[in-house]
Amino acid sequence: MFDKGFTREQVERVARIYHRVSDAGRAMGITPRSFSRLCRKYDIDTPWQRKRRSRKEAQREARITKTAAT
Repeated sequence: MFDKGFTREQVERVARIYHRVSDAGRAMGITPRSFSRLCRKYDIDTPWQRKRRSRKEAQREARITKTAAT
């Protein structure tokens, strides 16, 4: 199995610490793809997903602010 015995807490911590999936995978000794699969298995946002969500929220806030100012 691809998880090599990693716990949800371990995967969650690495996903928070590292800014790229490749760095997170390397830190755990697995491929970036395997790290992404572990995140999906444990329902954890990958660094990429976290960055994407943050951008979308910022864009949404900018639209709300722009609409309110008009």
